[in-house]
Amino acid sequence: MFRSLCSVTWSLIVRRLSPHCSRIELATLRAPGKELRLLHAMGWETANIHLGTKAARKSVLRHMQRQKGKWLHQATEAMLKAVREDWKTWRQGGYV
Repeated sequence: MFRSLCSVTWSLIVRRLSPHCSRIELATLRAPGKELRLLHAMGWETANIHLGTKAARKSVLRHMQRQKGKWLHQATEAMLKAVREDWKTWRQGGYV
């Protein structure tokens, strides 16, 4: 099945890296700890995008310097909880 390589959402343009890219199942990574390396690389690329936006660069760097240890882990846990709650609502036939 062909999936669109580009979509416009709000003021963002989302592009796939290639027509042959696919989801990576963390369980299929062979060596322990590889998932953390993968997530680190993904975060690095996301940061590159934001730091490459001239208008946002200073505020992003200032925000990052103010963060305390474990902030990303805590934010991830909060986001995971929110996504699971949204999914439960959707699963029960409601809309978020």
